[in-house]
Amino acid sequence: MLPSRNQAREMWQQHEPPLGNYFWGGGFWEEPYYVGTAGEVASQTIEQYIERTEHV
Repeated sequence: MLPSRNQAREMWQQHEPPLGNYFWGGGFWEEPYYVGTAGEVASQTIEQYIERTEHV
C-alpha cells in the first residue's frame, strides 16, 4: 500500500534537509544537455551551426 499524500508530506518534512541537499544540491540533478545524431551531415556544417547558435 502506498502512503497517502499526508503521510508522504510528513515523511518529506522529517527528512527534508538531507533529501533537499541530495535532490537540489548536485547529488541527483546534473546540468542538462542534449545528445543526438546528425545523420550524414558534414562535420563542418555542424561546426558552423554550433558557432551560429552558441549565443542562444
